[in-house]
Amino acid sequence: MKRFILIMVAMLTLGSAANAMSYKSARDKAFFLTDKMAYELALSDDQYNAVFEINMDYIMCLEVYDDIFGTFWTRRNNELKFVLSPIQYQYYMQMEYFYRPVSWQNKKFVFTVYDRYPKDRFFRAAPPGYQVYKGSNRYFDHSAYNGRTFGAPDSKSQPKPGMGSKSQPGSKSQPGLTKRQAVNQGKHMMNQPPRR
Repeated sequence: MKRFILIMVAMLTLGSAANAMSYKSARDKAFFLTDKMAYELALSDDQYNAVFEINMDYIMCLEVYDDIFGTFWTRRNNELKFVLSPIQYQYYMQMEYFYRPVSWQNKKFVFTVYDRYPKDRFFRAAPPGYQVYKGSNRYFDHSAYNGRTFGAPDSKSQPKPGMGSKSQPGSKSQPGLTKRQAVNQGKHMMNQPPRR
């Protein structure tokens, strides 16, 4: 009987580990989602990096179906309230593909933003966190973003809800960045001395 229980525990552990996403996959999915949020919500550079970290924490915690709208999804939404302006957060809540970016089909996670945007096009260079962030903020029992100030979005650039369509910049028919270009530009920007 003990052997049977140990085998069952081992199988359950392996089963949940099989659904866990690799670091590289989580990072790429967080970057793709954040890039589209930056485009539609007109995020500043500071917001862009913070939203990447928040998305990365959420995606890295996805292991089983219950995680999709569980504790880490709620935490993601609460953290975004500290980073986004009130109008950005209002738009975010109206965009289902951002607010609920993950669904479950055929016993695996599906990222709904891929239905809206081409998988190989990006609007911005990778945020600094893409190169260095390992998803550590999710271990805090307090918010890493509460009390911080984030640079305001460009005053000319307002949120563009629902702008994600095949005819928008970044689609295959119009210019945009490939993932490699976006990552290389992000690396280049990280290596530049700060402006004074």
